[in-house]
Amino acid sequence: MSFLNPLFLFALVAVGLPLLIHLLNLRRPQKVSFSTLAFFRELKNTTIKRIRIKRYLLLILRLLAITCLALVLARPFLPPALSGGGSAQAPALNAVLLDNSISMSRIGSQGPLFDQAKELSLKISESAKDEDRFMFQVTNGESPLSNILNAANFNRSVNESEIEPAGNYISNRLGALLEAIQEAPYQVKNVFIITDGQQSQLHKLEELDMEDISFSVIDVGEVEVQNTVVTAVTANTNMFGVNIPFTLNVELANESDVAAANQFVSLEFEDENAGQYSVSLQANERKTFSFEVSPSQTGSAKGKIVVEGDEFQPDNEHYFTVQVPEKRNILWVSEEESSPEFISYTGAMLRAAGENDAQLNYRQESTDILETVNLSGFDAVLLDGLESIPEYSFSALQDFAQNGGGILFFPSEQGELGNYNAFLSEFNVGRFGGLQGEYASFQSIARADEILEDHPAFSGLFEREQDEELRFSTPDIYYYYKLLTGGSGTSFDLLTMNNGDVAVHEKRVGQGTILVSAFGNDPGWSNFAVKPLFAPFYYRMLLYSASSDEGGFADHQLGNAFSWQGNIDAENAVIETGNDVIKPTTDVVPAGIRVRYPATEWTPGWVTLTDENRTFVLSANLPFEESVFSETDEDRLEAVMDDADINWINATDIDEENLAGEIMASGFGKEIWSWFMLAGLLLLIAETMVSMWYKAETVS
Repeated sequence: MSFLNPLFLFALVAVGLPLLIHLLNLRRPQKVSFSTLAFFRELKNTTIKRIRIKRYLLLILRLLAITCLALVLARPFLPPALSGGGSAQAPALNAVLLDNSISMSRIGSQGPLFDQAKELSLKISESAKDEDRFMFQVTNGESPLSNILNAANFNRSVNESEIEPAGNYISNRLGALLEAIQEAPYQVKNVFIITDGQQSQLHKLEELDMEDISFSVIDVGEVEVQNTVVTAVTANTNMFGVNIPFTLNVELANESDVAAANQFVSLEFEDENAGQYSVSLQANERKTFSFEVSPSQTGSAKGKIVVEGDEFQPDNEHYFTVQVPEKRNILWVSEEESSPEFISYTGAMLRAAGENDAQLNYRQESTDILETVNLSGFDAVLLDGLESIPEYSFSALQDFAQNGGGILFFPSEQGELGNYNAFLSEFNVGRFGGLQGEYASFQSIARADEILEDHPAFSGLFEREQDEELRFSTPDIYYYYKLLTGGSGTSFDLLTMNNGDVAVHEKRVGQGTILVSAFGNDPGWSNFAVKPLFAPFYYRMLLYSASSDEGGFADHQLGNAFSWQGNIDAENAVIETGNDVIKPTTDVVPAGIRVRYPATEWTPGWVTLTDENRTFVLSANLPFEESVFSETDEDRLEAVMDDADINWINATDIDEENLAGEIMASGFGKEIWSWFMLAGLLLLIAETMVSMWYKAETVS
């Protein structure tokens, strides 16, 4: 047994106080004859002996209680041999996980947190025995994990480590350390995490196998800084086009308890300044700032948001990329042969759009195309008047939507209800509950009179005064499928009838969307085609669904493996970041080609994916949580790690000498001061019980 605070062993001197008092009480008093005390001579010798036994028993209990309390102050701990780790002289394997995230660049009372963390790592090697060995790992950026190191190589690895504004992999790195040391032939195994206790990192730790391993967290301390950070970048539409203005909304958050004043947020778009705002935020307040921008060309339009004036600089630049497609390719799937009476307005709408708008390009095919076509070459699939949707296409269409494609579905009056509902269930849209009205009766049973005006598909479609009621020529509905929507996820009713039934419904599916109409595009369903709203409504729906893939933001969040799916030449695909050219892993999937890469070394900026013919630029940013500096504690971490036995050391609460003892005890033994505390309390309780219930003075 050893002690963390051996100086407090001087408290054992206090053990002599009860003994001294006892010895003073043994001095014999001078005998004086006094007649009234003569009856005391009748006391029996046995009673006097019982009194002496009580006094000696109380003396022993008090001496032991004071000894236990003195040992508590000295903080005893057991070496690994006695605390479950094998021989005390056996060499130990010490694994150190060093937090090198951007939050460690904050400066505390003793200097930069990362410098303190490196010093603590070196103290671990100083506290170890000569024959002990080490493993070293960091939380962010590329992994330096290698073979087992001696003290000199470990110290060199620590000194060479730097803060990395790259993705955080704390859970994976800790898991790899545990796996490595569990396979190593050492009896004593210790794991240390040296961190600032940032909750956003430590909460990622899942249940890990900590059997026979000493696990310690060394907290370098909390530092309060004022930090303004970009939390979200959104647009009022995803239908981007050349020279078409759109509004970019930037949300800023003050992630601190200190008010932000005299700060600025500016936007750079396509290498030009697009505007600047003065920023004032109260503690923990959020505000949205709007900028109007207009892409000047097709392809990837790059932008950057810059925050100026806050105390924390590493997260003051946020990158984004808007994809502006040259054309949106539509696959129009209809019945191979239609009856002469069948007149679909879809073709007229698409032809008019193609003639008047270079953004749309369509290809008409029968359902047979769904068996062989590569859907990654299209932005939207229009299922128009199909009596039955081939079941073999369900999975491919679902993958197409999941990866950013749009699907528009218009039913047939002769459609198979069971087939339709099976198709809709693949997207969790709901189901058709039956038919209402009579086809081609031209008798109105409902009116489509409510439109979701603030939907992105209709942004800027209507011009009216702020308080003016929206008015449009409402279509009469003769015949429709009753759409019963349900399920979880994001969904909207774009057009609703006056009886409450849904006319057109949208459901977000992964990165894409599916739009379902309750009626078809021919005169037997409604008179919608002769209303002024028809052409812009369906055109905007088609453009909106086709914009979910190439039109929109393209972003990669650091800390995750890079994954992208789309239409690219797998053989020639490469990734360019800075001066590096990387050959990624590629796979053929239903949605096209999937490109994969670990991306552990990437930092914020832009990533270019190209195959020499097509080029896609994506932005790369740290997750917002990296800029939130709230801390966790031992209890919450133990809850996350399924009540693992964690030794938590607050490095700022103790001096350097005691810190070394804390590290030694936490990693190389087990503290047992609580045992002596409990023993001392039990002894004091026993002393009280003896005083109260041991009646030695009773005359028998």
